[in-house]
Amino acid sequence: MAAEWELVYWPGMAGRGEFVRLMFEEAGVTYEDVGETQGVQAVLEYIQGKNQEGGGIPIYAVPVIIKDQFRMCQMPAILQYLGKKYSMAPDSLEEDARAMQITLGVSDFIEEGHNAFHPYERSGTYDSQKEMAADFIKRFLEKRFLKHLLYLENCLKYNNDGKGFFVGDKLSYADIAVFNGLRVSDSQFPAEYAAADIPLLKAFRDRIASRPKIAEYLKSDRVKPFCGNSMM
Repeated sequence: MAAEWELVYWPGMAGRGEFVRLMFEEAGVTYEDVGETQGVQAVLEYIQGKNQEGGGIPIYAVPVIIKDQFRMCQMPAILQYLGKKYSMAPDSLEEDARAMQITLGVSDFIEEGHNAFHPYERSGTYDSQKEMAADFIKRFLEKRFLKHLLYLENCLKYNNDGKGFFVGDKLSYADIAVFNGLRVSDSQFPAEYAAADIPLLKAFRDRIASRPKIAEYLKSDRVKPFCGNSMM
């Protein structure tokens, strides 16, 4: 049986595609991870526009989700769309705006970390700019890493004293975004993450990881490794 969705992302890595995978997994819907099943050339064709015949908004970058003639890119927008479609979005306009605010905060956090590893050329390899990146990574850890985490800690505390979710009283796409942001933070900078005084966030991460569908996914071979040199 064909998968309900296609997810177009680079093969062999978590990256921004991992946020989308977690949404699909929690929703319990089937998806084809195109980079894994069809290879990197298929991903390149979407980016270069070769697979966009037949309609649909132009695609700027992966991740991309596709279902029939519908397609979209941009990770935060994808999370919000899937959240609304699969009952993982707040009910009110105001709470949904807060969920998107938090999701964009996570996206900014990941982007800052990524750029520290790629200060000269974002699309270039880390190894090609490793010497230049050292000072940027040091500065990111000293001035930005903990600041982002403490902001998220305070956002969580704002809702029900941090004992539940980020918005309202049910799981939303913002929770998935933060959960994966914490995973990649811990993977990239384990010592700094362990030392961070963010008890609410760490307990939150454990709660989300223990959700049945998420827990099953995290034990599966569908999980891709984080890069280790780009905070993705």
